Amino acid sequence: MSKGHKRSKRLKSEKSKIKLKTKRSVTSLPKGLNITDTSFKVKKILIREQLKQRSETEILSSRKLNIDDLLTRFRHHNSTVREDALRQLKDILSRDSPKTLHSHVNSLLRGIAALSLDKERNVRTSSFHALDFILGRILTRHVTPLREIVISYLSCAMTHIDPRVKEDSLLFLDVLVKNCDSVVARDSHKILPNFLGMICSVHKQVRPGARLTTTLNSKSTDVKWRIKVLERLANMFVSIVSYRKLCIDARSNVLPIARATRYTRYIPVYSDNVTRVCERNLDKDVSLIGSSSVKETLPVEDVMKYVDLLMPLMSDIWLEVCPDEKVSSYTERTISSEAAALLTSIVVIVQSIVEYIDTLDCNDYDVARTRHWFKDTFHDAYMKNFLSSFPYGKVKPFVHESRKHQENFSQGDCMDGCLEQNLGLCQIHAWFTSLFNKKEQFPKSTKTYCVSVVKYLNGAIETWCDSSASSASFSRLIKLLRTLFLRAGPVWYTNCISLSHTLRLIIEASTRLPKKDVQSHLYLIIGDVMLESTLIELHREKAFENFVTILPNLLLRSSIDDVVIRMIGQIVLRFKEYIRKELMAKRKSIIENAKKIDIVGSQDDNKRSRHMIYNLFYFLD
Repeated sequence: MSKGHKRSKRLKSEKSKIKLKTKRSVTSLPKGLNITDTSFKVKKILIREQLKQRSETEILSSRKLNIDDLLTRFRHHNSTVREDALRQLKDILSRDSPKTLHSHVNSLLRGIAALSLDKERNVRTSSFHALDFILGRILTRHVTPLREIVISYLSCAMTHIDPRVKEDSLLFLDVLVKNCDSVVARDSHKILPNFLGMICSVHKQVRPGARLTTTLNSKSTDVKWRIKVLERLANMFVSIVSYRKLCIDARSNVLPIARATRYTRYIPVYSDNVTRVCERNLDKDVSLIGSSSVKETLPVEDVMKYVDLLMPLMSDIWLEVCPDEKVSSYTERTISSEAAALLTSIVVIVQSIVEYIDTLDCNDYDVARTRHWFKDTFHDAYMKNFLSSFPYGKVKPFVHESRKHQENFSQGDCMDGCLEQNLGLCQIHAWFTSLFNKKEQFPKSTKTYCVSVVKYLNGAIETWCDSSASSASFSRLIKLLRTLFLRAGPVWYTNCISLSHTLRLIIEASTRLPKKDVQSHLYLIIGDVMLESTLIELHREKAFENFVTILPNLLLRSSIDDVVIRMIGQIVLRFKEYIRKELMAKRKSIIENAKKIDIVGSQDDNKRSRHMIYNLFYFLD
């Protein structure tokens, strides 16, 4: 009843409203005018880039874009567009001339380096390929003015909050080290601290030092990540040492200027090692020109501070992967392939640090103090952590074979020697011992490890084979022999550690191994030992006299290295009583063979080297 009442009430209110009656002429159009108006106004939109005339010689991409257009697409919001722009840029640069690349090198390096921080992995990888291609086509001197830009982006990538970007920053570093390692070495003081942040946390206040960190949400293990970081760090140290040697060689070609202060009474023109030729300049005070001296890009103090943090850190990393089982004395310790790769990087880093210290001025008191600080601080820890389980051998990678063959799991078949790593460990220990005073006695542990080094070295030389040994292993062997004989030899003889058997094995290997370059390197080592006046104990060995008597046979071969001829000439001057008889007996054959012998590494059409062979008989008269 109530609903019907409300409805009737609403109808009454609607009827009571005033209704306006519309005319029919207003609502309907006249006949013939019921047509839609389709007219519209147009205004021209002018894009000047579209009207630009393309040069006929300009190389465009497959999408008709030039380098400037592609650089603009690097900032596009779509990752596919950015990746495609990198691909097209590489295609243009491969077909264009290097002059065009030089004109755009600034903008290209800025744009591509910025993509190293991209959130998409494919874009980052493509940017590294493009950067590798560009740096491979230009000279290093063209990159040097722009190194601040590249190094800044590299530092941002190495310290990025995204772990994926941080991991790919190592690929960025690989590209720079491969193409312009000198540029990386000059700014190494900006890059080296970033490596520590990748694997450890540095404390400066409460407990100074570095502690290893773990990554729980990473796809790779901590060991694999540390291997990647230490491999790049090893490459960095190698670049730093190479750049420092390059700078030293460049400075050696320039005459040093001997300047005087107001209290100078005399100017020494010689040092303990070699004679120096100096340009005298007594008019200027050295205190007034101190600001113009060239400052080192990587000061020694900063290097030692970094080494002080790095050495204990590498020991901790190694102790985590090295097996801890007890074995008998001088038994090869089995390690995994990951541990072997980690040990390789550690050995390269320590050897580079040692080589860097050797490049410093020997006559400087601060340098001598730095050497002894390094030995006193790290030698004992080095022997305890790395030589206590020496030598090492890694497990061979498993190869799937047919089930018909009976499996053999003997130790000889499952083991693979870590020759390169073991030789590097021996060389580092020999270098540490060379810093002892010549009359100083070794501690008992140091002498024990020296005996182990000699035992391993003798076994390696006896079983050395050119076909199985790599070039890296041979370079480690040469470095070890030079350090052992030319630097640590007198100290080892003082401590009653004889090297006569090792010397005899080297002489036998120099005649046994078939490769000419291997023989030449061994001959040079033996010659340097013979010409070193401080190695009196080694000169008394009977093996030396036997080696000198066979030197004339080298002059009867079909080919000989130029440095070997120079070495023979110096030995004849000093040990002519050993070689006189053999040389005079084969005089005619040597003179006839000198006319046709092939001399490797000689200049000026071999004339000077052939004259040196003839002059050997002049010194015997």
